[in-house]
Amino acid sequence: MDKRMVGKWYNVDMAETINIFDETPLRMKMSFETSGHFNFEPNCVYEKGGNLFYEINDEYYRMVYCVSFVDGCISGYYTQFGNRTEVRYNKIDDTPEDAPFRYEPTEIFVELSGKTRAELLNQCADYDRSFHLNVKDEFVLNGEVPEILEKYHYSDYVKGMDKSADDIVFRLLDFVCDHFGHNGSGGMGYGKMISDLISFMEGNNMKSNCRGLAILLASLLRLNGVKARHITCMPYEDPFNDCHVVVDCLLPSGKRVMLDPTWRLYLMDKDGEYVSLPRLREMLLSDEEIYANDKASYNGMGFDKDDHRAYMIKNTLRFARCTLHKEGVDGKTESSDYIELIPQCYPTEKFREGQKKSFVYNDVEFWEM
Repeated sequence: MDKRMVGKWYNVDMAETINIFDETPLRMKMSFETSGHFNFEPNCVYEKGGNLFYEINDEYYRMVYCVSFVDGCISGYYTQFGNRTEVRYNKIDDTPEDAPFRYEPTEIFVELSGKTRAELLNQCADYDRSFHLNVKDEFVLNGEVPEILEKYHYSDYVKGMDKSADDIVFRLLDFVCDHFGHNGSGGMGYGKMISDLISFMEGNNMKSNCRGLAILLASLLRLNGVKARHITCMPYEDPFNDCHVVVDCLLPSGKRVMLDPTWRLYLMDKDGEYVSLPRLREMLLSDEEIYANDKASYNGMGFDKDDHRAYMIKNTLRFARCTLHKEGVDGKTESSDYIELIPQCYPTEKFREGQKKSFVYNDVEFWEM
């Protein structure tokens, strides 16, 4: 890293402060006065092509920065929602501020009430099926196999496999989880192609956040002709500090299943039938027993079904996804919309009008594949 970038810098247009430390591995902290996030660390910080990259947020709002030292300032741009915005920081101190994180949001769209997570989910159980989506889904299947996969003996996992049989799906879940693990605070890197995701993990203890793992698995499934897409699972409150990302998969047999590479997981009901993500929500609402596959484990350290159940009760209140399911696509682009499934009784009054445009209310049409 260019040592001239070490220090405390301010962007007046965004009321944003960045603190860059002279450390290895790279470290920085950020503050946004407008959102109330103070002295937090980005999802990831890395160098590429002589520039400093850092990214924040873990879903639709992701911002990816690319900056360098230019004429005594730090200049560059960030991308968000497929758009590019120029940024410029002026130095305000040679010593970066290493203060602790605090969160004091200036704008809260939905606050947590005194209800439990289960009560909130039941409160927001229903959808509005009179609403109709004005979007069209597209899956781009098959394609060239990236060379980087052979470093991990990918061909051994798919060689001789009948791609019309469901087992190909679970072999690909094994491939991802045999080689890559989860680090919720580790980010996922700048690129969203298979090679980018794996290259990032190679430099980060072979781990990614849940979004990176889900995008990788969904991309590999589509590479093998299987319809799959990553889904962001969100809680009641907004803004929130945590969400989860899984894979919604249509098996070659025509059955649906949720795949969760964070836990090397898929679920079944009492009859041994695979559980899809919308079916999981229904089962959580009705307090049905759910069964995990034998290999389910978090980074090889086991699986706690009660903890997972509580986590998904929290994170099955809202869902979001792209409409174009293609390698490298994650969020709204010129060719892909981004839609959020909102329950009928969910309070949306305080959301900005621009965000409301992505809201849909028909669960049946949202989950169509």
